[in-house]
Amino acid sequence: MSTDTQKLSSAASEEQSAAAGIDLHKGASEEFGEVVLKVGPGGARRQRFFGRLAGESRQYNKSGIETVRVYLSRKGKYVVHVQRSEWSDLAESTDWFKDWKNWRGMLGADGMGRGDFTVEVVDSLAQLRDRVPEKIYRMLADVTEHPYSQDLDV
Repeated sequence: MSTDTQKLSSAASEEQSAAAGIDLHKGASEEFGEVVLKVGPGGARRQRFFGRLAGESRQYNKSGIETVRVYLSRKGKYVVHVQRSEWSDLAESTDWFKDWKNWRGMLGADGMGRGDFTVEVVDSLAQLRDRVPEKIYRMLADVTEHPYSQDLDV
């Protein structure tokens, strides 16, 4: 009985994706999987959806680090996940004198729950322009205009 429900659910998902212009059967690199994102102060809460990572950018400034990840959802929407960490948040988590080799943790590249996390869902690429760094926007615009994956006939 559960298999019939799963088949119906899968068929409905495929219909929604087809309506959004997304082909779920393009290849292994484009498969949509479960994505769980940290949300709120310290990432104490979680939000979940099906999608894939479309772009990521990390920016360093005087106050701290901002990591922006953009996911493409199975329904064709863009999910913007932002992590903002102040330098003081990162410095408290690493004792440089004892563990100087843990530089990735200090720079926020270890994925730990430091800082504040936000999630925003937008419907189109045009709505992303003011919400993400130019680097990610250009990449997503290029992928939208050209195939994500392409076989060369050489």
